[in-house]
Amino acid sequence: MHNRPSVTGLLESWESVFRQGLLTFWTFVVLDREASDVTMIRHGVERMSGGTYRPSEQVLYRQLRRHADVGLVDRRQEPTRHGPPRNLFSLSELGVTVLESFAARNILPFAAAEVQAIIERGAK
Repeated sequence: MHNRPSVTGLLESWESVFRQGLLTFWTFVVLDREASDVTMIRHGVERMSGGTYRPSEQVLYRQLRRHADVGLVDRRQEPTRHGPPRNLFSLSELGVTVLESFAARNILPFAAAEVQAIIERGAK
């Protein structure tokens, strides 16, 4: 008799790989709405993912640095009343184009009737 992994174990394994790319998507969606600091981005990602993704600020900073290095994200500093200036991040024009292209290629197919039926079955 084979010892088969549980549904939960299989799902968690699949999601761990899927989430790596998903963090970029949710971050870009947050930044598409408005320039945000890391705390705002973290809260936006948590809210839009229904609480299923709670990235640390350190992970977000690393990710934002990588995206800034390739021109997808812009960073500017904004003075504060107390303490150091805060970093505000926004999508660059290239970042907006990449987000829109990604959504058209990878998110729009989720609107297909077959996929919607699976989503509805899973929500029950």
